[in-house]
Amino acid sequence: MKSPSTDCCPSHEHAFSRRALLHGALAGGAAFGGFGRLFAADQAAVAKQNDKRVILVFMSGGPSQFETWDPKPGQPTGGPHISIPTSISGVHFDEYLPNVARLANRMITVRSMTSSNGDHDQAGYIAQTAYNPSTLVAPAPHWLSICAHEKPAAQPGMPSYANLNGDSSGGLHVPGPGFLGASYQALHCPGGGAGPRDLPRTSAEEVAAFDRREKLRRSFSDSFADGRDARLVESHDGSFAQVGNLLRSGDLFDVEQESPSDFDRYGESRLGRDCILARRLIERGVPFVRVHHQGGLAWDKHRRAFQSQRWITSEFDTAVGALIDDLIDRGLWTSTLLVLMGEFGRTPEILGQGQPGRNHWTKCWSLAFGGCGLKEGLVIGSTNENGTDLKDRPVTIHDLFCTFYKTLGINPHKELEFENRPIPFVEDKLGKPMEEVF
Repeated sequence: MKSPSTDCCPSHEHAFSRRALLHGALAGGAAFGGFGRLFAADQAAVAKQNDKRVILVFMSGGPSQFETWDPKPGQPTGGPHISIPTSISGVHFDEYLPNVARLANRMITVRSMTSSNGDHDQAGYIAQTAYNPSTLVAPAPHWLSICAHEKPAAQPGMPSYANLNGDSSGGLHVPGPGFLGASYQALHCPGGGAGPRDLPRTSAEEVAAFDRREKLRRSFSDSFADGRDARLVESHDGSFAQVGNLLRSGDLFDVEQESPSDFDRYGESRLGRDCILARRLIERGVPFVRVHHQGGLAWDKHRRAFQSQRWITSEFDTAVGALIDDLIDRGLWTSTLLVLMGEFGRTPEILGQGQPGRNHWTKCWSLAFGGCGLKEGLVIGSTNENGTDLKDRPVTIHDLFCTFYKTLGINPHKELEFENRPIPFVEDKLGKPMEEVF
């Protein structure tokens, strides 16, 4: 079987420039000026005990709602898969999601997401920042970078935000910290349960050597900052400080210390190992973790959709089912928001002959989230009989982010200043929280 990338859109079909997004992300680093209130003295007081966590499993490429949370068996749009009952009476999911179906009564399923941008890069940017790239006055931060800014890790030296398997090569670009600066960049891990690349072995010798190099580097940094606005180099220095903290973090990323039975339950896949690492990081004090399912645009099924959908959905179901079970069993469910989503859905029409699939669809699509004290077993919104249109309760990206921020105790319409401009967490203060989930 071919890798998923062979079934994805050719790059020329997405003319939106990745360079534009990369430029915006890089611009949010240490070279950016005008950070306003971001580094005010009272920011340090925010690092108090943080009892809210997030694991985002991003299904890059646009997962089909028909082959996940909103199947339409027997309809012309339904495809060859059958549906199975869930733990919610009368609600069915795709046949290759038995664990997610078993746990539906612990989650919130949204079947009425609606958006308007069908380009992977742009839609992925919107679905992770709540900002349209064309409206930006400054690079928008990933929503987990905002969470890290508002609710940093309580334990000194612990990373606030980790991104697992989030390398953008060959696929969707992952938004960076934007105007927040490098201090709120995700700690990147290459995937497959591995920790950060080139992280030295933790030892007294390595820590001492780093401290010596850092003392010298800091002297140059202090000299450069003399007579300049210190905020221009502060976030740059913070990145080096984080490296030192990681050297002292011991076995934080060592998933091999987990039980062999965990690897069996989560599945022998990169996603399985990353979900184990995500759980491990959450347990040890990293409050915000993003997991990128596979690489590139794994869920982008224009061709050979129904054959490849079986194994990618089964892989997802095994890993995510085990993750939910463990969050519940270990007492983490009531304080951890788990989000399962992509950037849009797939067309009701099945296209192509011999090796059919579905194209991009933004009119009505699905996702799921749960935990963190939210109501359980809800199904929000619905589509019509064929899944060609919304039937009730439309939910926008802005509504979704307002809901996530409210769940975490963050005001979604709070503003930060960038170059004397107020910038709210959600674009133009749009959207309203989905009050029925609270």
